[in-house]
Amino acid sequence: MQAPATSPSTTEIVWHDRRYTARSIAGGAAFELYSDTQENGFQPNGRSFHRYVHASEVSSAGGELLRAGVAPVSVPVMPGADFRTVHQYSQNPRIEVAERALVAAVRATAFVTVGTRMVKPLNRQQVARQLSSAPLVSGVCFREFDVAHLRTPDDRVVLAGDPDNTPEVAYALRWRAIAPGDYVSTEAAHFPGLVSMPGRERRGSMILGTGFLPSGKHLIPEFATANLADLPLTARAEILAYTPEGTEISLFQYQPQTNVWDRVAGARHRDLVSRIPGMKNGRALFRVDPSLHAGLMGEHEGERVPVAADPGHGFGAYVRGAMSRNPVTKAARFYTKARWRDVDVLVLGRNEDWVRLRLEHPDVESAMTTGATCVERAVYECWAPRAELEHPRTVTIGYPSPGGET
Repeated sequence: MQAPATSPSTTEIVWHDRRYTARSIAGGAAFELYSDTQENGFQPNGRSFHRYVHASEVSSAGGELLRAGVAPVSVPVMPGADFRTVHQYSQNPRIEVAERALVAAVRATAFVTVGTRMVKPLNRQQVARQLSSAPLVSGVCFREFDVAHLRTPDDRVVLAGDPDNTPEVAYALRWRAIAPGDYVSTEAAHFPGLVSMPGRERRGSMILGTGFLPSGKHLIPEFATANLADLPLTARAEILAYTPEGTEISLFQYQPQTNVWDRVAGARHRDLVSRIPGMKNGRALFRVDPSLHAGLMGEHEGERVPVAADPGHGFGAYVRGAMSRNPVTKAARFYTKARWRDVDVLVLGRNEDWVRLRLEHPDVESAMTTGATCVERAVYECWAPRAELEHPRTVTIGYPSPGGET
């Protein structure tokens, strides 16, 4: 009934009242189930069949869900509150106060801690930009734990919010959270203007305002970078590819000591890399320059210098390509804000006399006032004459040091 036979890398689990041989993936967040026969949702896998399910859907004596280190979304124990009810409410942007309170209570159980692995879906063009731009990330993202069971391009299209465009290969960016305060839910309290954005003014699926992703069957909590600002990528951030078979492949890894993306995929994955626009055959390193408008700084040997974050291990300054043994103190991320045409904006970069801006609180009125367009889901950007910016300033957000000091 099940295949392959149990080995040190497989375990026995129960799913939908049936027993399967399975393999734990993503640190215990999901399972790959095996079957000798074709079952609903199972795809061919050599001489057997397989499918992916979230760890919260199965029973396992191995305790993988507990070892995953991330709290799953939890529904409170109360009459009338079950998964189906909460999911139904989570997909309705116009629910009543009582229903919204229930959804908010469930959404509050999904939180980010130091080191939580975060992911953001990318298309091929976004991968190319990531490899040539400052090591930053912004916009809508997810905890890897919540989406670990979405392993194929068909499955992951729900994350990109474009069901009419299913690629042969899905791409994603993965990094670790430096601090919980860098992320907020996509609830209407944080982004009221996004909920009312008309379809012609947005890319991808709408922001429901419930804090959950639009999906007919999944209950996936959404996050956005705080104020939609750029966050610094952490050491060993990765650009991943997902194949139709459900294989996850690390293509590139970010090395902060040299400010490069290092190609880590071997020659047998050359086809996955060649799909990315502008890729040169055989190129292994992609150097990126830090941004002047956003990044991570700290004090090292009495000077304010750029530093890198390695969540769980603190912050480090790189001197001549090596991590300094001296401690970094007062680590903080920074980004640049301003106002243009009476609209709060984030300053992303400049080109001679023009600056690229992002709406901090996008809504229909601010988009019309600035002429900003949706460049990706929930993110609206435009260009403006540099001389017209008002009150440009640097915002600094301090991080606690390993010793507890900021």
